[in-house]
Amino acid sequence: MIDKSKITDCFNETGFPFQQWCLETIRNFSKDHGGWGYKAISEWPFTCPPSNGPLLGVHSTADIVAIRGVTGAADTLLFLVIECKRANANIKNWVFMSDKYDNKPLFIFSKVDDDLKEAAYTTRRLTFPGLNYTTENFDYCNNVIEAKNDFSSLNRNQEERVYKAIRQANQGIFALENKKPRYIENLTTGLPSDVFKYFVFLPVVVTTANLYTTDFDYKNVTEGNILKENINYTEKKWITYEFPLPDFINYGRQLDGIALEKRTTFIVNDKSFTDFLSGIGKICNLK
Repeated sequence: MIDKSKITDCFNETGFPFQQWCLETIRNFSKDHGGWGYKAISEWPFTCPPSNGPLLGVHSTADIVAIRGVTGAADTLLFLVIECKRANANIKNWVFMSDKYDNKPLFIFSKVDDDLKEAAYTTRRLTFPGLNYTTENFDYCNNVIEAKNDFSSLNRNQEERVYKAIRQANQGIFALENKKPRYIENLTTGLPSDVFKYFVFLPVVVTTANLYTTDFDYKNVTEGNILKENINYTEKKWITYEFPLPDFINYGRQLDGIALEKRTTFIVNDKSFTDFLSGIGKICNLK
């Protein structure tokens, strides 16, 4: 006799039900919410860096790859590589710190010229007004702590760190950017290849964790500590995080001759996922 309660607990622990919820939420977005239609697939396989003769690259999969058009730009296609992170009690709260003076948002897009040749570009000019991200109000987060559901202690399990989910999304998006031709079965089938001149690539993590940002004056830090009355916390629907790029997913990335070290990643709370899907399609300052 199967103990349905125990097997369901085990199944939930894998995160597969949450991943399926994310996938179907994307696929049914237009029908359920009246917004732009998405196409999405799950478990997209990639090898990064690519294998080269006897040198075998690292094989992995992205939880979800999704595409949609961009509002007001018929020649632009948006790619999202999404990692789904169900947060257990040990990692239920993610608290982010930012440094607006140290980081600027960085995005990757490609452009197809009149000879149908495609080249990748980096830019710090993209803004997402549908998410309330204009030039001056990105989050610029570069540090994060993970705490238990009741904030009684920090998560110290290296296998369950938020970093792994963010890295996986960035590794998948890097593999997608460098896929030529960028044809994905059941995702890009039927798309008119001569219509799109711009492709925008965004790494995303969707999580059940609560997201917070901090705000405090460094002058109030005494002996390495900050008093609770001198710090403010804001719960967020989504956050932009400046992910430090490992070298194997940063080959050749430069802007104005300077090697790039970080890349902007969107981290989204699941309760706000449909709002995110609605707002992400409005992009400014691409061309």
